[in-house]
Amino acid sequence: MSNQPPPGMPSDWPASAQSRWAVPLSRALMTLLCRYRVEGRENIPTDQPVIFAANHLSYFDVPAVDMVCPPGVVGLAARKYKGTPVERLFELYAVLWVTQFSADREALKSALRILNSGVSMAIAPEGTRSRTGGLIEGRSGIAFLATRANVPIVPAAVWGTEKILKHPRPRVKVRFGKPFRLPEGRAKGAQLDEYTERIMCALAALLPEQYHGCYAGNPLIDEMRAIVT
Repeated sequence: MSNQPPPGMPSDWPASAQSRWAVPLSRALMTLLCRYRVEGRENIPTDQPVIFAANHLSYFDVPAVDMVCPPGVVGLAARKYKGTPVERLFELYAVLWVTQFSADREALKSALRILNSGVSMAIAPEGTRSRTGGLIEGRSGIAFLATRANVPIVPAAVWGTEKILKHPRPRVKVRFGKPFRLPEGRAKGAQLDEYTERIMCALAALLPEQYHGCYAGNPLIDEMRAIVT
């Protein structure tokens, strides 16, 4: 693993490079711990940077989603894990460290540089693992980045990972939806909140109903289902 910027990345590359062991390890974990299935690989663009928007139920969401994404996708990791044993696990993947639940302006600037350099990112809009088993309220950082960088969003719904290590080889599914775009520009406030709701409802449209959480019954789910499925 190297901290030197990969080809095409800016000289102030803020993330660790993905280890060559990341995908083999992810594949081994999924094979050993669960019955893994993925749908919608054909919806993953390979000719442009995108933001993968994934719901977050478990630490195992990372290998479940990352092993299908194109190599080198940069994820976000909570800065609170730096200096802990978990840091080594996160840094198997390409990560950008961010302060949770705050307007981390430096992290946002770095994320924009990453996207503008042609590298995709994977972000959990909820910002933390759901403790309820369903979607929790999304945060607006992903909408900010998608509109500023003008890149498509690929929704990645994952479920069953919350059962790993609690049940013998549970069924785990990752479902990638069709890419969609938000209007380019400098959206703020209520407009970013509206875009964030749209992203979360795109995820709900791909998830079984019992995982809809705080977005259950939202009329935007049917609208986004027509777009991403």
